[in-house]
Amino acid sequence: MKELSVIIVTYNSEPDIYGCLDALFAHNDLDDALEVIVVDNNSRDFAHMQSELARRYGERVTVLRNTQNGGYGQGNNIGIRQASSPLILIMNPDVRIVDISFHAVIEAYRKDDRLAICGFQQIINEQGKRGTSFSLLNHYNGFLRLFGGIIAKRLDCFCWRHMYFCGACFCVRKEMFERAGLFDENIFLYGEENDIHYRIHKANPHSHDVYMRRSIYLHPTENRPTTDRAYQLRIQSNEYVMSRQGRAPGTYIRSEEQRLKWAKRLFGNA
Repeated sequence: MKELSVIIVTYNSEPDIYGCLDALFAHNDLDDALEVIVVDNNSRDFAHMQSELARRYGERVTVLRNTQNGGYGQGNNIGIRQASSPLILIMNPDVRIVDISFHAVIEAYRKDDRLAICGFQQIINEQGKRGTSFSLLNHYNGFLRLFGGIIAKRLDCFCWRHMYFCGACFCVRKEMFERAGLFDENIFLYGEENDIHYRIHKANPHSHDVYMRRSIYLHPTENRPTTDRAYQLRIQSNEYVMSRQGRAPGTYIRSEEQRLKWAKRLFGNA
């Protein structure tokens, strides 16, 4: 019986996926109770990647080919529906597990039937520089998002009612996620974390989240450039999420403009 299903969505991700899976299996303390599902969003390199995954990992990895690139959430939903365990670990292909006990994650869910989402500490380089493991919800004003985020990150302090986990690597109870409708497939990329936090806790009003700060993953995003197109897509996605939550039009845009203004004024950057 599978106890934890790992879902990894790829799109032209062959340079990353083998390192991701090598680290995952190196930290597997569940043996055959770990299920690994790779969903490929119609990559150019799919045939070669599929062959190489079979050669390296055999039946330990299930590979599903999506007939379209429907986005991050749509690809993950395919994997989640295929998953056979009660717990889902969502992970990006460029993530490397550093120190996460899957057994400890499962025990946390067993001991607490109200636990919905479990998050971990993110580092962004091999020297252990701390990344953004969690962020304030996007409806807060930009000043609070900036300074609240800085303080929470420095203190490594997570408050689930006001914050959401980074979507690069987190665990969720499948039953609660299904009750919330899984990922919103109208969101192609960006904004999913804030959205699922809202919908999961709305659909499961007595649930809560837990931050396992001693469980660490590497997401090497330091100095990763952000394009104008990606920035605009992030704005559009988060505005859509805010509208679905009943927020006034422009809520996220105003918040982001304020955050950028204060960041530039005080730090000279965004």
